[in-house]
Amino acid sequence: MKQVWRKQKPRTPGFIRAFILETPLGDVLEAEFNFHERLVRLAVEIKEEKGRLYGATVKNGTVQGEKDITSGRAYPVFRKIWPFREYFSTLPDKDMLACIGGAYEIYPPFVPDGPEKVRSQRFPLESALFPSTRYDSIFGIVRETRFQRWRRERREAREARGSLWVRFKRRVWGDLQDICLGIGFGCLVYYLYYDYVVLGLTLGILGMAAGLLDFLVRKRSVLMTKVLSFLSFGSYFFYNGYVYF
Repeated sequence: MKQVWRKQKPRTPGFIRAFILETPLGDVLEAEFNFHERLVRLAVEIKEEKGRLYGATVKNGTVQGEKDITSGRAYPVFRKIWPFREYFSTLPDKDMLACIGGAYEIYPPFVPDGPEKVRSQRFPLESALFPSTRYDSIFGIVRETRFQRWRRERREAREARGSLWVRFKRRVWGDLQDICLGIGFGCLVYYLYYDYVVLGLTLGILGMAAGLLDFLVRKRSVLMTKVLSFLSFGSYFFYNGYVYF
């Protein structure tokens, strides 16, 4: 699954550009850029550490400061930022990557230069379908077959999603909260109005609100079973209240 950086409003005064990305495991990465000072502020919120936040300031490839933002104390954050170097390397801002300058082993994606670049521009189809294997034996390169690449991509996607139990633990509390809140609010509406029509409309609205909460706030796929359950019970009560009462 390809992750995409999104622009956001900078949180730090003096910084003019900011990007945010959420990894498949729920970690949140942030990068802010001060163009005039040539400063880059990197921040990592690690979900496995209960959302603990670490940050570093980099200027022209030199780390200016490191901090545990959660506690407000100075803290060496190399081991916290380094595992996400590949994500930071895909930042959609060349000036920002140039200012990072290889700190934490964050480098811009490789771009071929010289004759190889000209060749790829002149013969894009040839370079894509028939890559050169002239120096493979010298550098010990073992190229993947299409089947091996397909298996690797599937394995990486499965590891990023996690096991069924891990995905269940990520979702269960939020979904239980939505269900309990919906049942409680539905009971409150019924005891206030004693009207099945109002109860049915309320349950339908709660179902759509639960879906929007998953999609917009929690940034995850919508659990259709939960949404359809609310809509089904809402339709049932609305129909009975409208026809029989």
